Amino acid sequence: MAGLKKLFRFSAFITIGCIAQSWLITKAQTPDNKPKATASVAGRVTIGDKPLPGVVVTATLLASPSTLVAQTNTDADGKYRIHGLTATGHTIGVYAPTYVVPSAGTFAVGRMVLLNSDESVEGVDFKLTRGGVITGRITDADGKPVIEDRVSLTLVDAKGEPVRGTNFRAASPFAYNTDDRGIYRLYGLPAGRYKVSVGDNGGGASLRPGYYQKTYHPETTDVSKAAIVELSEAGEAKNIDINVGARARTYAVSGRIIDADTGQPIVGVNYSFGALQQNQGQSFIAGMSSPGTPTNSKGEFRLEGVAPGRYAISAPASFLPTADQPKIYSDPVPFEVTDSDVTNVEVKAQRALSISGVVVPEGITSKNALANISRLMLVGYAQATRSGIETYSSPMTSPIAADGTFLLEGLKPGIVTLNISSSGLESRGYVLTRVASSRDLPNRQIELMAGQNVSGVRVYLTYGTGVIKGEIKIEGGTLPTDTMLLVGLQQENQGARLNSAQVDARGRFVITGIPAGNYDAVLQILTLGPSEFPRGVPRMQRQSVVVSDDSESQITFTLNLTPKAGP
Repeated sequence: MAGLKKLFRFSAFITIGCIAQSWLITKAQTPDNKPKATASVAGRVTIGDKPLPGVVVTATLLASPSTLVAQTNTDADGKYRIHGLTATGHTIGVYAPTYVVPSAGTFAVGRMVLLNSDESVEGVDFKLTRGGVITGRITDADGKPVIEDRVSLTLVDAKGEPVRGTNFRAASPFAYNTDDRGIYRLYGLPAGRYKVSVGDNGGGASLRPGYYQKTYHPETTDVSKAAIVELSEAGEAKNIDINVGARARTYAVSGRIIDADTGQPIVGVNYSFGALQQNQGQSFIAGMSSPGTPTNSKGEFRLEGVAPGRYAISAPASFLPTADQPKIYSDPVPFEVTDSDVTNVEVKAQRALSISGVVVPEGITSKNALANISRLMLVGYAQATRSGIETYSSPMTSPIAADGTFLLEGLKPGIVTLNISSSGLESRGYVLTRVASSRDLPNRQIELMAGQNVSGVRVYLTYGTGVIKGEIKIEGGTLPTDTMLLVGLQQENQGARLNSAQVDARGRFVITGIPAGNYDAVLQILTLGPSEFPRGVPRMQRQSVVVSDDSESQITFTLNLTPKAGP
């Protein structure tokens, strides 16, 4: 579990890097240099070996997945062609709710394609399968329908154990909800074995008047005794009914947030709480959320509709520090809800910490590049380590003044990683190379101790116009469709990675805005679903590459998928 958590954290970080890179490329395009929409993508959508006509095919920006660029429909032969695309990254997707659309190694359903100007890409095909249906009715202890409650699916193996990494994408946000008769109908499902459930697991922060205990088909709260629903391709499993019993009671939690030094109430501050879980002896807060109701004039808070379970509440450093929100933090305060309301929970908050210093241009000679530094933002990603409960904070940001100074506020004790973000147009090519105080700090990280602000930090920034273009050659097999390939850059003796990119459907990637220097290009393979990756094939490769300004460097990775002997 710990390893999986680390993987997801890294995946999120590097994916954000990929999206940010594409965003910077897009935002850096002024009206004069904006690429012309002269590229196109074509392919075929099939079901088995037969064409699938009339299916909607879309193109969205990789940098902005909600931005629809173009769409078309497949013809009688299942073929499509989308014209008028620009030279940037796009996700080509298929909208076919009753079919199973492979993810092709991306977080969104679709296939990523990097386009050049005037390029016509062929063969971006989709092989769909017919989805199955699971339907049934949810009733309570009196036999009455359970209305607008969410049904959950768990894909399991032959032994009834959950299959790792599965993700069901509903056709609409309400597709998994029961109707006014308590009936649900889940469609477009991949063939497989499922366990069907409804309700909460007793440790969730439902914040509603009562909840149904998590119950599996046909009528058990023990997951090991849940019936397994066998679903074939295009099959329908009917009468998968669940009786959830009586609605369980929820309770209220109340308390105060006070100043740890003076004992005075803190008024108008937001707070957050979440279920407290354990993994390998370490407690962590799952599903941290805010009720959106700040403390009153006495510093009091009250949570309604909390299900039995173990929780923690805290007054974190403000997610978006503003004048009307005190810049404070607290250690998470654990509490347990059993069979009654919980009162007198006391949260002792302290003044949040800050990091200040100056951004130092390093080797930047371009006047435009120097002038645009003030359009950047310095970002601090904090991971708290002081408390026995593992918590995470939203990143804090600071503008960079004309003289290069910055002030990051609203931080809590822990390890803070510094990075650069963008508040302007000309941001491509800036890279934070190192952070120093009395000495160089490894991985751009600063340790904040309780009660101690950090000043005099020097953040070194360089600027580059180099480009790395590359491709991944696959030998000895076919990459599973639920696999993602990522390529990141890493400087010698630096653990932190610079720019990164996702490999597209054709095995290509582009990393732009790289300062001149020597790098390690790191190919990492992430499996996002239940497919088995070939045995013994390394999940990571490294390759040295030299980058020069205003030039392109070409690299090729060869990925041999032939299974290897051994453990």
